[in-house]
Amino acid sequence: MAVALHFLPELIVLAAALLVALLDLWLERSRQVLHWIALAGIALGLASLAPLALRGPAGAEALPVWAELWRTDGFALFFKALFLVSTGLVLLADRRFVEERRLPAGELYAMLLFATLGMIMMASSHNLMVIYIGLELVGITGYALSGLDKSDPRSSEAALKYFLLGAVSSSILLFGLSLVYGLTGSLTLEGIGRVFTVPEGGVGLAGMAVLLLLVGFGFKIAAVPFHMWVPDTYQGSPTPVTAFLSVGPKAAGFAALLSLFVTGLPQATSFWRPLLAGVAVLTMTLGNLAALSQTNLKRLMGYSSISHTGYVLAGLAVATPYGFRAMLFYLAAYAFVNLAAFAIIIAVGTQRQAHELADYRGLGQQNTFMAVALTIFFLSLIGIPPTAGFFGKLYLFGAAIEQGYVGLALVMVLNGVLSVPYYYAVIKEMFMGSPEPSAPPVTWPWGVEAAVIAGLVVALGLGLGSDPLLRAATAVVNAL
Repeated sequence: MAVALHFLPELIVLAAALLVALLDLWLERSRQVLHWIALAGIALGLASLAPLALRGPAGAEALPVWAELWRTDGFALFFKALFLVSTGLVLLADRRFVEERRLPAGELYAMLLFATLGMIMMASSHNLMVIYIGLELVGITGYALSGLDKSDPRSSEAALKYFLLGAVSSSILLFGLSLVYGLTGSLTLEGIGRVFTVPEGGVGLAGMAVLLLLVGFGFKIAAVPFHMWVPDTYQGSPTPVTAFLSVGPKAAGFAALLSLFVTGLPQATSFWRPLLAGVAVLTMTLGNLAALSQTNLKRLMGYSSISHTGYVLAGLAVATPYGFRAMLFYLAAYAFVNLAAFAIIIAVGTQRQAHELADYRGLGQQNTFMAVALTIFFLSLIGIPPTAGFFGKLYLFGAAIEQGYVGLALVMVLNGVLSVPYYYAVIKEMFMGSPEPSAPPVTWPWGVEAAVIAGLVVALGLGLGSDPLLRAATAVVNAL
């Protein structure tokens, strides 16, 4: 029983996914039942983290066979909670969308749960093999989720592009992992960390392995220049799937990157740190520049997510405890705020059947609370005080300055300014435009409302009092 307790979140999510998939075969018109089962699985998975947090990290005595594969420390618990909450917010917001578009609810909810299981595996792993299995589970379900709306040709196009580029990136990543194993003779992160180094003055096989890992993970987190799949996939996928892809797989990729680079490749820090800094600069700058010309809100949010990937990468590139803590704070704040913004986008898209900026014209007159909430989320994404996004960027800025990365800090500030026009374009349409006579009034179901309120609590609550999340991020860094 003691061993099973450490795998309880994974077992609960797996059981919920299998139950949804099986009941979908037998129950007709079962969307609501399957929806509640999926939500219950997420809620129980979250509740099962409490005894693990109280017991503390498991040692070799508690997990005699799995100690080299699995971790149940603060790092794993932080990311498990983040993944479960992210999937829960998507499930809260998507029920009406699924009913209106007549999407196959069983497949959607089961694959969301299986993807969550893969993300949890990535956060819990001490082993390259388990990280890769989790990564593939997230990737395969993501490909299927993108193409779930058979009535929309763009959905099939999104899935095809995502699959083709994802397959290539997975092959590259697997090649990099095999090089690491060949050079170190170990699959465990601690074993790799004791041996792996990049020689001074030359790249060699070790440097090549690091480059391949960056390419593979760069695709998963949508970093430039491996971001090509994002705009079309975000636009063509069903909107709840877009919301999930914008946070879940990306956060899982960062969890694996942080664990692998900090625990497995610490002796190569001088090699990968400038690479990550360069990628961070390119990612946030290109993402913001490309977003300026977008008229489709889902594509705009896709490029926005690319730019925020650059900010999170900047915290990893600093490679100090302060930088890692800032990175985790920003990632958690972004996840809540971005998903809450997507909950509103789901509600508007469901009732107006489009996602062009013009479809948000006059929203402030029709549903003032929804428009104000979306404005607050955009202000947080820009980094305007006193929102959580402001403090997240402030911590990243301070971490870069502390380590002497003044140029990186300056680029972060300039990109914050660069992001203002495209968010303002949406706000301007909502409050300064008049709604079209044919545009239906936008209402929202309770699930969307709950997701939006959760986002507001985080966006404003963490801005006014960020200590709880900072303490949690500190515990994660200490676990590393």
